Amino acid sequence: MKNNLNRTILLAAVIIVCVWMVMKFMEGRKLREDYEMSKTDLLAYVKNEKLNHIEVMNRIGHLTKDEDLPRDAYYLAKNDDRDSLVKLVEGL
Repeated sequence: MKNNLNRTILLAAVIIVCVWMVMKFMEGRKLREDYEMSKTDLLAYVKNEKLNHIEVMNRIGHLTKDEDLPRDAYYLAKNDDRDSLVKLVEGL
């Protein structure tokens, strides 16, 4: 009886850990997909639309934790230097 209870508890713990690992994997996958979508949208915005330097700075700020990149992107967008801005976004 006690052996059966231990086996049941162990099986439940293994199932819970497996479910937790799958959930973490899917969460990381979703974050990577969102990052790629945001980067793709930003590239399309930089290449095709009229640049708003504040918008470019905010979008790059969401994609990176580096504090220098949004500032550099701000100045590039303000000076309408699309080629350098595209290289900067592709390098993220």
